[in-house]
Amino acid sequence: MKRVLILATALVLAVAACSSDDGGSATTAGGGSATTAGGGEERVEIADLAFNPDTLTVPVGSTVTWENTDSLAHTSNSDDEVWDSGTLDSGDEFSFTFDEAGTFTYFCEIHPSMTGSIVVEG
Repeated sequence: MKRVLILATALVLAVAACSSDDGGSATTAGGGSATTAGGGEERVEIADLAFNPDTLTVPVGSTVTWENTDSLAHTSNSDDEVWDSGTLDSGDEFSFTFDEAGTFTYFCEIHPSMTGSIVVEG
């Protein structure tokens, strides 16, 4: 019994060591999004050269999906390089799960006047 407990503890520690410490995890174009325990899924529409909503407040553990419904290509890049969606053509999606509280500002690399923020409350 003691050996099983030690092995289980080692496994939990190994999994924890492999987890991300950058504030979240991402899925890219067409891959949809995953929901993390304790969080939900929120969406930001990219249309008419704007992020809608331009400010979104979510709880820790939420996955935010940006969907490009515009006819132009766009990106979602965090100001502090936490995520980079790459180019999102019309119809493409990008998702990022926010595992830490804070305010995360972002922009479109192609159209830098397009900006937004995600407020993550813990």
